[in-house]
Amino acid sequence: MIAYLHGNVIYRDPERSLIILEVNGVGYEVYVPMLNFNGASFYGANESGGKRLSLFIYTYVREDRITLYGFNGTLERDVFSLLLDVKDVGPKLAVTILSNINASSLINILTTQDISALCSIKGIGQSKAERIIMELKNKILKKTSLYNDINANELHVNAPENSNYAPTADINANESKSKNGSKTEKSEDENKNAGDKTSKGKTAETKEKQPSDIIMESALALEALGYSRLDSFNIAGKVFGINKTEGVIFAETEDLMRECLKYIYSQKKL
Repeated sequence: MIAYLHGNVIYRDPERSLIILEVNGVGYEVYVPMLNFNGASFYGANESGGKRLSLFIYTYVREDRITLYGFNGTLERDVFSLLLDVKDVGPKLAVTILSNINASSLINILTTQDISALCSIKGIGQSKAERIIMELKNKILKKTSLYNDINANELHVNAPENSNYAPTADINANESKSKNGSKTEKSEDENKNAGDKTSKGKTAETKEKQPSDIIMESALALEALGYSRLDSFNIAGKVFGINKTEGVIFAETEDLMRECLKYIYSQKKL
């Protein structure tokens, strides 16, 4: 079973989402989501100026053929695998979906149950969009690997030929840089403090939370209060969706959690 490939891109066919990856003299046909064809971070130049590429591979096996599908990260590969679990969704449609929506955005669509976003993709109608969301919205909670994404290119390190590569040398270099660069670090700290204008104690470098993260964290909080995982996820997703239709987008988990508790209390009063 092929799980990872690293080599030279010797052929590209964007219309078919297909590349040929040459690895040690062997060419592999690999189908890749279209979003990756134009991504600068997807490729790395080799010494001859060609395209070097590292991919996580999903090997699709059938009686009459073996097809390889390539992804630049584990998140994209795992989402592709989840899509194949949905009835009437084959690898071709799964690649089409990921060619129009990146993996992180697709998780947001599933958690917020945004049917219209899926319907905008060619080949997906209302009923199929509803089926994809219904079958996957709970599975993404159980798929712990979706919380961490590993980039395929980060797994491959090119050391120069005839070089005495030793990780400890890098460590020593970093220590020396740390000792000799105190002035630079001080300057960077001053710039960081000067540019920190965000509210509620956030730093300027704080990464904005995605809707899927906020929903998942709220669901886990509800589960900690004693609600089942399924009910917790449904409540968090429903409350997020209700507020989204009213133009309210939560920036923090605490905000959504507060609204979830209000919703639960309102239902008990009925």
